[in-house]
Amino acid sequence: MNEIETLLEQMIAKIMSTNEYTQYYELLQRVKSNNEVYARIGDYRRRSLWVQMQEGEDFIHGNSELQKDFADLQENGLVNEFFAAEHQYVAMIRKIQDHFLEGISLDTTFLDG
Repeated sequence: MNEIETLLEQMIAKIMSTNEYTQYYELLQRVKSNNEVYARIGDYRRRSLWVQMQEGEDFIHGNSELQKDFADLQENGLVNEFFAAEHQYVAMIRKIQDHFLEGISLDTTFLDG
């Protein structure tokens, strides 16, 4: 297991040196320096997750309300940059995760329903 742990540490270091991570982390620090904006982002995320779990009319109404209630975030350039950087970083991590799952032949067919 020592060899695997070493490789994982190297991989983490490599991930942390990518543009995706660097941009995300720098913008996260900038966002966190403004407590009000950081709190609004947290509120938006919580509500957004709830809305995404809704269906039909509840989803449409919830999404409309979400957009109205958080219009100020959509107009904030720093927040938009942060969300874009976060999206890129998460996409990179998701791709890594997919490669692991495909490469180690872990049976995940039970997730299909």
